[in-house]
Amino acid sequence: MQGLIAVATDRDGRSLWSGHFGVSPIYTIFDKDGKLLKQIENPYSKDKHHDNPSLVVELLKGVELFIAKNMGKKSREKLTGELGIKSLIVELKEIYEAIDYFLTLRKNIDVFEKNRERYEKWFENYKAVYESELNMLKSVLPPFDRALEIGVGSGRFAYPLGIKEGVEPSEKMAEIARARGIKVYPGFAENLPFRDEQFDLVLIAVTICFVNDPEKTLEEAYRVLKREGKVAVAIVDRETPIGLEYLKKKERGEFYRNVNFFSTEELHSMLKSKSFDVKETYQTLFANSIDDIKEPQDFSKGYGEGGFVVVIGEKR
Repeated sequence: MQGLIAVATDRDGRSLWSGHFGVSPIYTIFDKDGKLLKQIENPYSKDKHHDNPSLVVELLKGVELFIAKNMGKKSREKLTGELGIKSLIVELKEIYEAIDYFLTLRKNIDVFEKNRERYEKWFENYKAVYESELNMLKSVLPPFDRALEIGVGSGRFAYPLGIKEGVEPSEKMAEIARARGIKVYPGFAENLPFRDEQFDLVLIAVTICFVNDPEKTLEEAYRVLKREGKVAVAIVDRETPIGLEYLKKKERGEFYRNVNFFSTEELHSMLKSKSFDVKETYQTLFANSIDDIKEPQDFSKGYGEGGFVVVIGEKR
């Protein structure tokens, strides 16, 4: 059985366990659609020093996602990086609240799972648009030794930008990125499976519009960045002609139904509220529609005219 979910559960069988996932008294197992299947008693629950994710993975065969209130960062790194298991940390009371939260989080993930070919085809159909976006990012991204893309997708940005690592919750998208040479960690933007201060640069290319909690995503980017590390957040600015075009797509299509489009000023405010210093803002895609862009375009500083905007922030 694949796609199973294990929730760390207290002795009452309903409450989320507040201690470490590895010593949870009970693991409640749900299927991928949130249906309760069974509860498993944890033979390691009495060992308060137990911290071996491999043993728990062996106990919970077929589980692809662990949900808990508490899990050590080293355990999460091993769980994700070596064992390929997603983990989700939540501040909720009951296991059913945790499952509902995950199902909400998964809405946009499912869209990418179902539309992988359509996603890839877009870059071929709108080659000049993609090249305009990519050329701007190549020119303005700060130098780095170790970088991470949050929501790496199929690696369309990470690979040509030289970013070797990414987080991606959609396994079908991750398969393509891995084929392009990206080390992909299964996980969520709001719960990055890394210890603090690991990266020089974090790229969030449009993903901020698809996540369930944009502010938590920026908090996590801040946490994993080294001091004075940079974040680059790219969006489709909703207050431009191309942004308005995408807002109409939101009304019509499945792909953008759950997307939140931001203005550049809103993005500036969010970054500042999460203790980033906004350093630079750049824009490209100067047209009324992406259908009008037949050749790659230049970029300029500022915002308000170009439909594709990237904001560079620095960790204080």
